[in-house]
Amino acid sequence: MRIWLAALGAALLTTAAGARPVSWPGGVTWMQELDPGTGSALLHYTPNRHYSVGGRYLRMREEDANLAGAQATWLVKRWNMEGAQANLYLSGLAGAGWRDGESARPGGFVDAQADWENRRVMLMGMARLTRIDRLGTTDMQLGRIGWAPYEGDYGDAHLWLFAQLKRDSGMADEVQPALVARLFYRKLLVEAGVTDRGGLILNSQIRF
Repeated sequence: MRIWLAALGAALLTTAAGARPVSWPGGVTWMQELDPGTGSALLHYTPNRHYSVGGRYLRMREEDANLAGAQATWLVKRWNMEGAQANLYLSGLAGAGWRDGESARPGGFVDAQADWENRRVMLMGMARLTRIDRLGTTDMQLGRIGWAPYEGDYGDAHLWLFAQLKRDSGMADEVQPALVARLFYRKLLVEAGVTDRGGLILNSQIRF
């Protein structure tokens, strides 16, 4: 059932355009994410435009669990349309997971991410299946719809406003609606938001 939910989430809807997990060839990217359930940091390198490789640390706070390892991301398909673009990505992480105070076990995740955008509207979503030996399996789906209040030119600061819905089977409060604002300027992206329960969302990305 969890696998089907993950697949459905991916089919319906990257974590962000401008926060895409594959950059230009030779590019290095630092990505940080924080919300009420999880915190993560990813440093990756893009050898060519089709994939990236790097290392990620993921903290699942409600479960007092951690996951760290090597991550690879593949740009499956990019659609360039007149006035719009869409992308589909697959990612996998292999490494070790552990609860606080316990020994590490083999662990990892697989996820799918998709986005579509024109200059004023953006749709995006992801689905992830995480497994840590002896700690179990969790699944997560996230979807967003965004609106740009103005159309900026290349090199301008771009503002997006998102309505977000996240479901995480590893949390007691499984479904979390949220509002998120994004500022994207050149190689820097910053997001700040709040869930319906007052939880903080704070994400950032910088490309080198």
